[in-house]
Amino acid sequence: MVNSVIAGLTSGGGYALLGLCVVLTYRLVAVVNFAMTAVGAMGAFVMVSLTDEGMNVWPALLIGALSAALLSGLLGAALVRWFAGHRERTKAAVTVALFVALSAIGLRLFGGTSTGAHRFPNPFGDPVFTVGSVVVPQSVLVSLAFAVLITLAVGLLLTRTRIGLKLQALSERPSTAEVVGIPAPRLAVGVWAGVGAITMLVIVLVAPRLGGDFGTLSGLISTALAVAMVGAFRSLPLTLVGGLILGCLEGMSSALDSIQKYQGVVPFLVILVLLWWRSRREVWDTAHSR
Repeated sequence: MVNSVIAGLTSGGGYALLGLCVVLTYRLVAVVNFAMTAVGAMGAFVMVSLTDEGMNVWPALLIGALSAALLSGLLGAALVRWFAGHRERTKAAVTVALFVALSAIGLRLFGGTSTGAHRFPNPFGDPVFTVGSVVVPQSVLVSLAFAVLITLAVGLLLTRTRIGLKLQALSERPSTAEVVGIPAPRLAVGVWAGVGAITMLVIVLVAPRLGGDFGTLSGLISTALAVAMVGAFRSLPLTLVGGLILGCLEGMSSALDSIQKYQGVVPFLVILVLLWWRSRREVWDTAHSR
């Protein structure tokens, strides 16, 4: 069981990062980006294709991250250009359509589970130390450190810097922000590109454990949304905690034979429980105010 929890922390750090990317996109450009993991998976498979051809993993990783950033930036530019004045639900629907399109393209280019999973390199698979009989690999520390760093850095960026204030203005009043001289389109595209690169890196980090087929990795958007809901799409610390908890729950469920085959349902259960709890809380708050 302890081994499973440690293994779950590796995925938990990655899930936290994916949830943070969802929250960042929502807070900074007011879009729930359903296409995020499909874009990251595209970049990850660009990297794998290069390593399969004999390229060293580190330059291939850089090229994959840049390709994901470019693709995400192009999608962001399209939304800014044609859907900037639309409601949040409309922009979310557009990203759902993009997810479907990118998933179809990715499955065509890289195949799915029926055609065999790709073997992802694991540059952080070496052990760091041992706790009792449990070997802790580098991937656990890297994912946790990256998640904590993103949480702290973004929190400071948004509250202590001019660029952070501009980004918040971009999210809350994009048209007004542009009128007062804030380069709204460039900032929005920059946010999209940054989120695309981070998502690609996270997918590369968790792919050795989850499997190397495009469908599974692009489908991580359900997990990312579940984690983001823990933080109500606003709180970075709660999103971080939610990712770690979800990873540990998944790790523990994998150690129990009776529920192992149902562990993919965990994100959906989290979403359902949170929706039920929040709806009950709203009803209670309304009744209490009366």
